[in-house]
Amino acid sequence: MRFHAGALRTAALVAAVFVATRVVYRVIFGGAGGGGILLLDLPRIPLAGPFAHVALFGPITTGGLANAAVSALPFAAVILAFGVVNAVVDVRRLFVHGSTRGPLRAISRSLVIAWSTAPALAQSVRRARRAAALRGERGGAALLVPVFEQTVERALALAASMEVRGFAARHPRPADTAAGAAPQPDAGTAVVAELTDAALGHDGGWTLSGMSFTITAGTFTVLVGPTGAGKSSLLRGLDGLFQHFDGGQQRGRIEIAGIDRAKTPPRETAALVGSVAQNVRLGFAAATVREEIGFALAVQGASPAEVQRGVHDAAALLAIEHLLGRDIAALSTGEATLVAIAAATVAGPQLLLVDEPLAELDTAARATVSAALTRLARQNGVAVIVAEHQSELWRPVADQWLQIDGGRVQVTGAPAPADRVAAPAALDQTDEPSHPLAQVRGLSVAHDGATVVDAVSFDLAAGELVALGGPNGAGKSSLLLALALADAANTVFVAGDDVSTLAPRQRRRRLALVPERVDELFFHTTVAAECRRADRADSPAVPTDVTLARLLGQAAGAPGHTDLLLRHPRDLSAGQQLCLALAIQLAGNPAVLLVDEPSRGLDAETRRMVGEALRHAARSGGPAGARAVLFATHDNGFAGDYALRQLSIARGRLQAADSAVLR
Repeated sequence: MRFHAGALRTAALVAAVFVATRVVYRVIFGGAGGGGILLLDLPRIPLAGPFAHVALFGPITTGGLANAAVSALPFAAVILAFGVVNAVVDVRRLFVHGSTRGPLRAISRSLVIAWSTAPALAQSVRRARRAAALRGERGGAALLVPVFEQTVERALALAASMEVRGFAARHPRPADTAAGAAPQPDAGTAVVAELTDAALGHDGGWTLSGMSFTITAGTFTVLVGPTGAGKSSLLRGLDGLFQHFDGGQQRGRIEIAGIDRAKTPPRETAALVGSVAQNVRLGFAAATVREEIGFALAVQGASPAEVQRGVHDAAALLAIEHLLGRDIAALSTGEATLVAIAAATVAGPQLLLVDEPLAELDTAARATVSAALTRLARQNGVAVIVAEHQSELWRPVADQWLQIDGGRVQVTGAPAPADRVAAPAALDQTDEPSHPLAQVRGLSVAHDGATVVDAVSFDLAAGELVALGGPNGAGKSSLLLALALADAANTVFVAGDDVSTLAPRQRRRRLALVPERVDELFFHTTVAAECRRADRADSPAVPTDVTLARLLGQAAGAPGHTDLLLRHPRDLSAGQQLCLALAIQLAGNPAVLLVDEPSRGLDAETRRMVGEALRHAARSGGPAGARAVLFATHDNGFAGDYALRQLSIARGRLQAADSAVLR
């Protein structure tokens, strides 16, 4: 028996919101009249036409409010009772059990997704409210768009993750295919995947074409190509999500261990193919690490003993036995990636597909993940395919390279190293750190009683770019957010002002943050609407769409830029999304611009574009004619190319050499 207090708290909150909503509903539609004291005598407003039988408002009394609240109590009690049950019983596990067998399989499958997605709704509301604060707004009805889109994103990612792990498969997996137990094909000779003149696309347009290559057991293949070239599409074409989940089309032939991919959905090949998506957290289906790793075996009908053995073997292979009892939400980024790999390999697949596993990791975590994937190929005979922008990280282990160029996929040699960019210009004498634009003094941040940023102090000068480095979980993101939303007096000063004393709109003109998930800042369904919203809110000297064009290296009004303005912000490439977020936050003309992980998941050319955008932001605007730019990054190469100096944080504290000059 377990007791999960969080489930009970959530149910209590939902019940309270239901009662409050019921009371508000009664006030709006017909008033809340009755006995007791008259609180407010609002005029009754009858509606016309087909709504003539409805009247808005009316008298509001204490008795009427009480009656409205009492009428909601039975439903609130049901919600609360369900919360009590979920606090002591793992309801989701019951749904999973029901989805694999029994007469309620279809309903149980839907309930698993709905139950796991529900917390994402509350998280989306919190993110949207934070994003509104970062934009200096209250948000209001505009928050509905990002809340809805983020919740749908979580539901789709979860459904895809469950699909590739065999959820609701018709054919049970063999009993002896737990991690490490299943015999693998002969390394280097057995064909695991074979593509013959294959193409992938949507609605008759082919994103990828001319694919003819083989993947053999025990080999390590690296998939490279520009941002948006189709690397993720190729991986999803191999695991079957592209054809059977995304609504894509396939031409030619793709075979996985002799199975026709076009005719076989991912759930039926879950014992053969493991898949790790870019954002692994979105696909987590369980509450604990142990349950997450064992999820694939559980939904494929393995016995409890088989699940236990498989979880132990997968965790041992990746050296994460110490994480098995942890809450899935408490993992660092590196730990989450390792858990996702373990969950993808627990069924002993012959083919493992991993989409940019190193993008969010520090140096130590990168070494751990790359070593784990290499062991899977060399020791376990798994054919590993990794999509990655930073190809130099895989040169020592790659057996084969696949290059996507213009929609064509070719087997090539290792790509040439990316060229280094020119060093940034030195600071002007008038902008020396002896006259700082921003001062941080003794800033601390605590989460759930634990200190994550501990008495940090540093200065920033106008016109300089400063990199904030440090391992995963060091406190970089928490520090940037605390700077942007500073509420402790005498800790953050910009242009002589204590930021904590300023109104939200004034604060935005001192500090602006572009968070790691830049799409959190998007409230509308077109780029043009986002730009207009920023213009209305901040009245910038340069229209936001023109700033965006400059950051992208485009000409405002050119056909390419005009087409971009009509697109949905979340349909843009990663580099374009980041530049849009920069343009939105620069509309307030902040003195200090904060950016979290600007180079994450970008190819060399897009990294160069983003780096130049940061240089442009530092050299123009702000109250002094130039602004300070502080960006957090794990990418030492990007920091070396674009930062003038670097701050380093570990365990919430700046290191002794906290102002290393890079140039």
